[in-house]
Amino acid sequence: MRVPVPEMPESETPGLPASAMRLVPSRLTQVCLLAAALALGAVSPAMAKGKTAGHDKAAAHAVKSGKTAAAGKAAKSAGGGKASAKSAGKKGSRGGRAAHVAAGAAAAAAPVGLEHWAPSSDKPDQAEDAKELAALRSTAQSGDAKAQYLLGSRYRFGRGVNQDLAQAVQWFRKSADQGYAPAQSDLGVLYANGRGVSQDERQAVQWYRKAADQGDGIAQNNLGLMYAEGRGVAKDDAQAVQWFQRSAQSGEAAGQYSLGVMLASGRGVKEDSRSALQWFEQAGEKGHADAQYNAGMMYAEGAVVPQDMPRAAGWLEKSANQGNASAQSTLGFLYANGQGVGQNPATAARWFERAAKQGDTVAQSNLAAMYASGQGVEKSMAKAYYWLLIAKTKDASLQSRVRTAEQDLGSAEKLRIQREAQAWKPVKQ
Repeated sequence: MRVPVPEMPESETPGLPASAMRLVPSRLTQVCLLAAALALGAVSPAMAKGKTAGHDKAAAHAVKSGKTAAAGKAAKSAGGGKASAKSAGKKGSRGGRAAHVAAGAAAAAAPVGLEHWAPSSDKPDQAEDAKELAALRSTAQSGDAKAQYLLGSRYRFGRGVNQDLAQAVQWFRKSADQGYAPAQSDLGVLYANGRGVSQDERQAVQWYRKAADQGDGIAQNNLGLMYAEGRGVAKDDAQAVQWFQRSAQSGEAAGQYSLGVMLASGRGVKEDSRSALQWFEQAGEKGHADAQYNAGMMYAEGAVVPQDMPRAAGWLEKSANQGNASAQSTLGFLYANGQGVGQNPATAARWFERAAKQGDTVAQSNLAAMYASGQGVEKSMAKAYYWLLIAKTKDASLQSRVRTAEQDLGSAEKLRIQREAQAWKPVKQ
């Protein structure tokens, strides 16, 4: 994401969401580095076969949430103890690199498009904010394009006013018609996703192009996404790359990330994973969480550049601290096994828990293992059972571990935990 934003309903979160372009599959298991599924009662990593994400909605979901079946099978033969990061990286580079670079851009569903403006997480002084809003409204009504855009943005997110997407569209259009690029780009996002206006991807493309032609980096990236996914225009990876390049060269982190995706996957351009890593790192330095995750995974895998687990951990921690569940889960694994960081089961459990609460299946499974064994947390088969029940809804291969955990629980306790698990909902961490 371009900048951290306050929590809000997913449909109202600005930036590139889960449906946006992603490169590296969300699990270590999927890039053939280290299996993040831990055996029940022991922290024991294993190897697993990589998986290649497709370009459809189901594949995008799989990339985000992860699959542990392959890792679970491998874990049975892995034995206990800590796996060697060096040997794992070598094994992973044989078959894993193809899966790693072929993941491509899995984005087939709205919402899509990065917005220019988002409300600050700081709570404004109400009196001062009301005064600022009144002045902004007066300036906007006088015809000032920037003020019109900013007023529309307030209606877009309900900052100082009741959220009103139709009003946002009206003010954005007034500004966009005067040629103000941020308004044109953000109006395109509303059209692309049917917010405050009937969804019209062709209109979205038109507005993106108007802003992109003015050199707006965010609009250039958004237009590239439309070409990459064939939304509002015929799918054209080469055109997508051209717009991503323009966005990246303007210094826009989202464009740098998107260009990295295309380079690493060979979509619309000759595959060049080293250049991809450079773009991921540039975007990562600007705070792009997915780019940070990708950079971390590439250093961890060691197929494109020499394996560097400390550097991998550094990038993953940056991403994890921004709430990237995949990075949190992977970082938990590194702390559990002392790879790139000092071994620290308690820290591992904390990262697993953060990712687990967001719905990361592998992290839920790993957290259950920590509770079952009492590593990093107080031993609790009840909590292990709870997280296994939740994880099992997406990974049926965990059924045997569920049965093992419930053997230590009474009927009443099992029923209570089952009810709690059924009521569980993911929350941002």
